[in-house]
Amino acid sequence: MKTLKQFLVALIILGAFTGCEDDSIKAVVKSDVSPNVLQTPASTSFVLTLDNKDTNFTTIGWTATDFGFPASVTYTLEADKAGNNFVDAVSLATTTSLSAALNVGATNDILLGMGLVPEEPTQVQLRIVSTINAKIDPVYSNNITVTLSAYATSFPPIWGMGAGLKGWGPWPANAVEWQSSEFRKYETIAYFTNGETFRWFGQLDWGPVSYNYPYFTTVSPVFVNGNDGDSNLRVAGASGWYRVGVDLGAKTVTATAVDEPVMYMTGAGIGGWDQPGTGVSIKMTYIKPGVFQADANFISGADWRFFAQANWGPVSYNFPFFTSVPDYFGNANDGDSNFRVLGASGTKKVTVNINEKTVTLGDPPLPVLYMTGAGIGGWDKPGTGASIQMTYKSPGVFEANAPFVNGEAFRFFAQADWGPTSYNFPYFTTVHPDFVNANDGDSNLRYVGTSGTRKVTVNLTAKTVTLD
Repeated sequence: MKTLKQFLVALIILGAFTGCEDDSIKAVVKSDVSPNVLQTPASTSFVLTLDNKDTNFTTIGWTATDFGFPASVTYTLEADKAGNNFVDAVSLATTTSLSAALNVGATNDILLGMGLVPEEPTQVQLRIVSTINAKIDPVYSNNITVTLSAYATSFPPIWGMGAGLKGWGPWPANAVEWQSSEFRKYETIAYFTNGETFRWFGQLDWGPVSYNYPYFTTVSPVFVNGNDGDSNLRVAGASGWYRVGVDLGAKTVTATAVDEPVMYMTGAGIGGWDQPGTGVSIKMTYIKPGVFQADANFISGADWRFFAQANWGPVSYNFPFFTSVPDYFGNANDGDSNFRVLGASGTKKVTVNINEKTVTLGDPPLPVLYMTGAGIGGWDKPGTGASIQMTYKSPGVFEANAPFVNGEAFRFFAQADWGPTSYNFPYFTTVHPDFVNANDGDSNLRYVGTSGTRKVTVNLTAKTVTLD
């Protein structure tokens, strides 16, 4: 019987049988299959952390699947949220071995793609799918459940808005950015006005997400409930500069009075080497921690530099400190490596970013993102034809109404050109199910929903694509 089965299997693999004959042979094969057993690891709860991203956090093992005849079996370790019955199963590993070591960083990216909330323990079911050939039905193991906590890989900011800061609008001019380098934790230095109110927003707009006083359980006495109908935060402390921390996870707000952040420009390049804070020196406008801006009348051929206080010391920034400076300036090579104005004399807006070590001229252009491809009407060069320039909403976030075409592919481009930067399906960790990997050589996004115009939102920071 086994010899006959091996003969029938060989015919299937060679494609000698089709249709109902093929189904009949599959039934014969399936009747003698012994599924494998997925083994439960010693620990079933894992907290993944960025510090350990290059290490393995566990090894999952299983027994061999016996198809009833000699075969080279490929094993795929699949995962899905518990209770989802593997409807949205993703692959954690594919191997011909009987175990798979799971890497922290790679698994974390997959978990975020599944929609797991960072730092929130989530039950995930695992199973093994055993395959030998497209003509032989796969065999599924038992399921096991583990608890996994993913870590965040991106940290978008929140924004403060209100008369307690710069005013109730407009967006984005009067929004104050709270920067983040840790999941759901934010901090900035800002000027607060006594007696006035404000709140935080999760986007550069009035909705949908905002945080008022009752959201928090512990709030610095610098702020009280505004009791203004919206329960905004009212500034109870003296008007002035404060370093304010917001922890949306712990629901706390801290505030500490600090000195005003300052940056000065001085030198013959702007009119004279006056001590910072005196004469023709320029006090720049504070934008956010480490970022300042000013309009300056530059004098061609003359030198200048930045100073971090109303004095010559202790901190100043010369040309070599920065990694990106416009060609309008050069290194003066004057012993102090000041800036030298190489371009024609004139007034220009200059922005200095100490964090990123950049100097820019003019209003920084808003970032752009384009869509192009047959999936929205044609593979026209970004910025031309049927391509769509998306609307910038906030850092990394763009949206557009697009006429999607069922079954066709497209991708996103970061400039009005084919290069250098574009984003295909694998770039994102969470994608609306109406988009799939086109598997067309470029891994573009293929639209599989009903043809028609829909609003698409892309978050390059969170690596998500959503549809309304």
